[in-house]
Amino acid sequence: MDNNYRMILVDDEDDVRGRILSKINPESGFDVVGKAGNGYDALELIEKYNPHIVLTDIKMPFIDGIELARIVRRDFPTTKVAFISGYDEFHYARKAIELNVVSYLMKPVTSNDIDDFLKKLKISLDEEFDFLSNTKLIQKKYSDSIPMLINSYLSSYRNKSELNNDDITHLEQYSIDFSLDNYIVGVIELDKCNDLSVTEESKIFIGSLIEKVFNNLTYCHHFLIPEGVIFILKDEKIKSSRDIDLELYEIIKYSEEYRQITLRIGISRKFKKFTNYPNASRESEHALRHSIYFNLGRIFYYDDIEEKERKHILIEESELEEFTYILKYGKKTEIKECIEKIIDLKFKKESSFLLDPQLLIIKLANILIDFASSINVNISDIISGNIVEEMFAFKNSEDLKEFIYNAIIKMREKNALLQVNKTEKIIEDVYRYIEKEYSNSIISLESMTDELNISISYLSMLLKKHKGVTFNKELIKYRMEKAKELLKYSDEKIITISKLCGYNEVYYFSHSFKKYTGLSPKEFRKNV
Repeated sequence: MDNNYRMILVDDEDDVRGRILSKINPESGFDVVGKAGNGYDALELIEKYNPHIVLTDIKMPFIDGIELARIVRRDFPTTKVAFISGYDEFHYARKAIELNVVSYLMKPVTSNDIDDFLKKLKISLDEEFDFLSNTKLIQKKYSDSIPMLINSYLSSYRNKSELNNDDITHLEQYSIDFSLDNYIVGVIELDKCNDLSVTEESKIFIGSLIEKVFNNLTYCHHFLIPEGVIFILKDEKIKSSRDIDLELYEIIKYSEEYRQITLRIGISRKFKKFTNYPNASRESEHALRHSIYFNLGRIFYYDDIEEKERKHILIEESELEEFTYILKYGKKTEIKECIEKIIDLKFKKESSFLLDPQLLIIKLANILIDFASSINVNISDIISGNIVEEMFAFKNSEDLKEFIYNAIIKMREKNALLQVNKTEKIIEDVYRYIEKEYSNSIISLESMTDELNISISYLSMLLKKHKGVTFNKELIKYRMEKAKELLKYSDEKIITISKLCGYNEVYYFSHSFKKYTGLSPKEFRKNV
């Protein structure tokens, strides 16, 4: 690293901080950017300077080194902590190990101790910096991860309606040519096995077979899914899906002979543009899923079952899956478009599937019920009567579409209101807790979140987002306002007021009060 590493020094004794500071060699590679006499002030410096290392005493008032290290590890995970203390006890050493403290020095610390400590620390930080900024290493890791990235994209793209230019660009950056050609998508399913390791080994074996039998094609790629293996083929020689029949049969026979596994294979129609990959992927799964209706052996071609499906398929499942997704995450315009696409027959001019209105309404009703349940909304608050009967009662598709759209919007608005009310209640509970427990010296963010049964990170996010504050600042503000009230309207001693406001140490109470008001407690009382 070209610049020096930033360090904050924390010790409650001024002379100790001075002696340690004087022993840090200017050539050590470290700059002390801040000094603090207690853990509270140290946290402010850490937030301000974002240091690489905090060198802290263990025994300090208010927040000791152990607690400081715990907070740093949680809130500033890239900052390292080192302990320096005169307390040579196993308990502290063990705590230091648990908190990933980088070093543990004993007082009195000599110049040699500091030099050795900083040299070792600098080596460790340099190694970490080199690792995180090593371009060649990152490039190698990126290069090694390309197959996984391709698989990740291809796997996620299966659920889209169609690929767009950005999707193709993402794939082409890995040196894959997706210009016009003849493509086929296939899915291979294995018989279920209770031994997961055997199943995964079998998938890898099948993947190797795919690469072997199709090695003469322009492009061949495969990736694993929970149910089996997906493969994509590309070659100008492929004129129809049946052109790969011999190779598929070879995969089946090799699997039977060498792994004793039975395969079923679904094959899509041939397609020219790779933007149609998601649809072809669904076709291959469609062929496999409906193969139980037809006696077609082990290989199932979408071309073969398409005509027969006209008697069985009543609605395309892909449309309902897309609809379910858009209910949760889509914009209002996307919801309307999706409802139009499912219900309006003009979107199905090219489809060979028969549409059964009754089954469609039942499926849509189930989706609405499931959606309401998933966002904790009681559907009877949105639709008073029987949802299926309500939907069957409409005489035209326009009214049905409007009914479905309004129900969805009302459910989403109801859920949004519930979330707002939940947030407001949590924040009210926080201030109610502070009002009740502010005089308790051991009150903390952790104790409050335990009381409210929520996570620290979630509560911190709510306070920051909706109030622009932290819990500690609100607690201090409440205590200080109470202290001002007691100093103004009571004759209690300052040490008593300190304890009433949750401070066991009158020194720290005075320190905090002056920091908050600009006056010491004594000066404040005198002025008022």
